[in-house]
Amino acid sequence: MSAPVILLVLSAATGLAVGTSFSWFAILISSFALAGLSAAALHIAAFDALPGIAIIATCLTVHQVACVMGVVVARPASEEAKKSRQAAEAKGWHHLK
Repeated sequence: MSAPVILLVLSAATGLAVGTSFSWFAILISSFALAGLSAAALHIAAFDALPGIAIIATCLTVHQVACVMGVVVARPASEEAKKSRQAAEAKGWHHLK
């Protein structure tokens, strides 16, 4: 019974990591990889088809929610960095590298 918990944690961690730093194509690839890994792990753990499909769907949902959270977390940081960089350039501090 630990396989679903491990897969859910892995889904959340990879979703957050991919969402903060990569494009939508990387999110797509990581979703396919996660689905394949989940299917293999659940098959090895002797889960039946219906519970396995439900767990994989839950893992993908958690992955997508974590990706959205990662994008939300990363976006304000990048906007603040742009604002501070623009403020520094306006004050003439960009020559102080």
